[in-house]
Amino acid sequence: MAKERKSPQEKKELEYTRDHFTGGWHSSRMFPRTWRRKKARANRQYRRRSEELLAPAKPGMAADDMDSIAEDLTAARFQKSVGRKRLHKVGTVTVGEKVKRKLERREEAIGRNVRRHAQYDRAAAEAVGTLSSLGDENLVSVVHRADLLCSRRNADELKRVLQSEARVDRALHFLYLISAGSAFEADALRRNPELDKSLSAWLGKARRILAKGVRKEQRRRDEKEAVRKKLKALRQR
Repeated sequence: MAKERKSPQEKKELEYTRDHFTGGWHSSRMFPRTWRRKKARANRQYRRRSEELLAPAKPGMAADDMDSIAEDLTAARFQKSVGRKRLHKVGTVTVGEKVKRKLERREEAIGRNVRRHAQYDRAAAEAVGTLSSLGDENLVSVVHRADLLCSRRNADELKRVLQSEARVDRALHFLYLISAGSAFEADALRRNPELDKSLSAWLGKARRILAKGVRKEQRRRDEKEAVRKKLKALRQR
């Protein structure tokens, strides 16, 4: 008798419910081999337990002895004492489930880049706005903290910034990521040339402040060295 031909829709339905797919963490070639081993191990365990239970009823046993153990070897007690281990397939799903998960991930990925760009654009705007709004009384201290964080890679300053939720600390963390070569923050600046221009202006001001501090410190050392030389000359007279 010829088999009934199935329509393409029926074939696809059978494929979705009957066929299975092995995930990437399980090799599709190794899975059948490991599954056979698991079945063989479970069958050996079942046979050993059965043999242990049936060991008293050996061939050649006397009728009196057989009657004495007959009550213990009923089918119900045998099934209760010896149970076959139930095996579970791990890491396999039906083709229908695989297609469903793939479609869900595809829907989640829609607009992901747009949302991520918007997130980093907001962070860049907040950081540049915070740095640009600093007054003279806070600007110098923030510039020195940025130098500690970005140029000297001070671990204590980085820990302090990461543990804080203040706007200034978030701006310093943004500068740290830029100096570390983070592509997300750099792309956010490239997407907004005005922000990039404002940050470049602030960095130029910060470099001038640091250079001024270096010159001031150098003058202090020079004056200290000059005083030391004068005292030494006076002692030698």
